[in-house]
Amino acid sequence: MFKKGVLRELFDSLFGKTWPMWVGGILLALLNILLFVIKYPWGASGGYVNIGQNLFQSLGAESLGTSTPISLHTVALLNIFIVLGAFISSLFSKEFSIKVAPIGELVKGLIGGALMGIGATIGIGCTTGGFFSGVPALSGGALFLSLGFLLGTIVALKYILWEMEALPNISMGKSCTLISGTGKKTGWQRWLGWILIAVVLYIFSSYTGKGTSLSKILGWHIFIALILGIILQRSRYCIVRAFREPFMTGEATATVAIIISIIVVLIGFTVFKYFGVGNAGETAVRAIEMKSVYANFWLRALIGGFIFGLGMTLAGG
Repeated sequence: MFKKGVLRELFDSLFGKTWPMWVGGILLALLNILLFVIKYPWGASGGYVNIGQNLFQSLGAESLGTSTPISLHTVALLNIFIVLGAFISSLFSKEFSIKVAPIGELVKGLIGGALMGIGATIGIGCTTGGFFSGVPALSGGALFLSLGFLLGTIVALKYILWEMEALPNISMGKSCTLISGTGKKTGWQRWLGWILIAVVLYIFSSYTGKGTSLSKILGWHIFIALILGIILQRSRYCIVRAFREPFMTGEATATVAIIISIIVVLIGFTVFKYFGVGNAGETAVRAIEMKSVYANFWLRALIGGFIFGLGMTLAGG
C-alpha cells in the first residue's frame, strides 16, 4: 500500500500541475541529443511532407506521391507519436477536451498554417528542425531562418494589434467545448491514457523486435516521440511564444526557456560533431558535422523564415 501511495503521489505530481517551461526545455534538449546519436536531430516539416505525399498517393495523384510509406519515415512517425504523446498527457492530467474556436480564429489558423507550410518549404526548415536543431548545429542558414522568424513575428504582431482596434469582431463570436476535461465524470480519461500507452509500447516492441537496424531506429523514434509529446504538453513549451511575447507582453519566460534548451543542445551537438559517435572514421565524422546544416543560406532561409514567422504568429502557435 505504501508503494502504491508513493507511485500515485509521483503520478499526481507529474500530471497534476504544469511544469516550468525551462524544465521542459532541458528535457527536450536531452532527447534531441539522443535523436542526433540515433540518426538525425529533431525535425518536423519533412515528416508533414511525407504524410502529405502519402495522402496524395492514396488519392491517385502518383506524381505527388513518394516511395517511402509513413511507417518507414522517421520524421513522419515522430510527428504522429508526438501528437499522440501530448494527447495521452492531456488524458492523464484530465485536461483533454475538444475546443472549437470562433470562426474568425479558425480562418486565421488556416491561413497561418498555410503560411507556415509555404515558409518551411522555401526556407527548408521550421521552428523545430530549422531553429531548435539548426541553430545548435551551428548552421548559417538556421541563423537567417531565425532572423526571418523574428521579422515575420514583428510584422504579424503589428497586424494583430491593428486588427484588435479596427476589426475586433473577427476574433469574437460563438465558441464551444466538447468532452470537457473538468467535472466529475473524467476518470475515463486516465484509463484511455493507459490503454494508449500500452498500444504505443506494443508498436515500439514490434519495430525493435524485427532486429534490423532501420526497424530499431524507427522504434526508438516512436518511443522518444511519445516522451516528447508528454513533455511538450506538460511544460507548454512553445517556440512561437519565445519570439512573440517580448514584443507583445514584455514577458521573457518562454524566451529564457528556449535559450537554456538551445545551449544544452549546442553543447551536446558540438561534442558529437567534434569527436564523432563511437569509432566513426573521417568520412563518417564529416557526415556527422553536416547534420542539421541545410543549403538555405542565406536569402532562401530569410524569406522562408519571414513567411513562417507571419504564419505562426497569425495562427497563434
